[in-house]
Amino acid sequence: MLFGDIIGYAKEKKALLNEVKEGRISHAQLFLGPEGSAKLPLAIAFSGYLLCENPGPNDACGKCPGCQKISSLVHPDLHFAFPVVLSATEKIACSDDRRSEWNNLILKNPYFDLNTWQEYLDERGKNAVIGVEESRSILQKLSLKSYSGKYKIMIIWLPERMNNSAANKLLKMLEEPPEQTLFFLLSDSIENMLPTIISRTQLLKIAPFETDDIARYLETKFAVDKTVSYSVAGLAQGNMVEAIQMVSGDENQHIYFDLFVKMMRTAYAANAFELMSLSDELAALEKEQQKNFIKYGLHLFRESVILNYMKGELVNLRNEERAFLEKFARFINNHNISELNEEFNEAFYHLERNASAKILFTDLVIKLTKLIKKGV
Repeated sequence: MLFGDIIGYAKEKKALLNEVKEGRISHAQLFLGPEGSAKLPLAIAFSGYLLCENPGPNDACGKCPGCQKISSLVHPDLHFAFPVVLSATEKIACSDDRRSEWNNLILKNPYFDLNTWQEYLDERGKNAVIGVEESRSILQKLSLKSYSGKYKIMIIWLPERMNNSAANKLLKMLEEPPEQTLFFLLSDSIENMLPTIISRTQLLKIAPFETDDIARYLETKFAVDKTVSYSVAGLAQGNMVEAIQMVSGDENQHIYFDLFVKMMRTAYAANAFELMSLSDELAALEKEQQKNFIKYGLHLFRESVILNYMKGELVNLRNEERAFLEKFARFINNHNISELNEEFNEAFYHLERNASAKILFTDLVIKLTKLIKKGV
């Protein structure tokens, strides 16, 4: 993977290249950015640049043996550590035991999160961690001599998933790193990381994707038209993983649209029987679908306001969505938009914390009957 393969992120690419040009590559770097950003592709591209035999001013050559090995993720000086579901029966103790699946997923699609990774392994809902055996494996790999004569690079994906034993062993390695060794820690959040680990790294903040970049990527990789790409990019809010999931599962978008239309019409009519039926239908969805539906609703609220007050010049909508909102958006206005956003955001918050979906959606649809009337 080359820097040129990653859409956008000019600022982050420049910062990484400047480290090399100025001869100040830190032995431990923390790539901190939200889910769905380009942390992993950037770390792999930077590793490729450092291990390239003929690097140019702005990218690796892509042709030398080192680059070819990086592109296949088989370079002996590039190592990965990532969360796995530990299993004695399946003999899964560390990343090495899942390396084949890891490589296959990256080569298929380098933009994924922990949920995607676990779905790929059919391990969704199980506890994936970076355990103490991982630390032993890391130490063993990095104690070996560099194959290329350059750096040995360890990319640790989601270090916040390390248990205490693994984190303390990593801290010791960061304090006394093997010669010519680089650690790239790729984190969604540093809240659960040891402060002493954070203090021993150089921070590189990775921004979410720009909406235009997501749209262009979807048009190029998934052959979707511009209307769909910008609608999805707007809904994804900088998260490439969500954008890819939305265009890959286009059927879900129609399901969310149909449910949103039903929810708004039922709330307007204030039909008690239909409201309870709808809450049952929403509660029956899988948790991720429920969360995505809430985000979808927030997206259509935003687009409704744009249609009302900005004459629709900046809307990101599919044809069916625009046709509906051109009639319905007038009910979403300054009289109720703040409360609508607040209720949907609160629903999302409680879904993430495993609230009862039945109670949550029943409460939400009842509140909607009052909020929609406010906009009349």
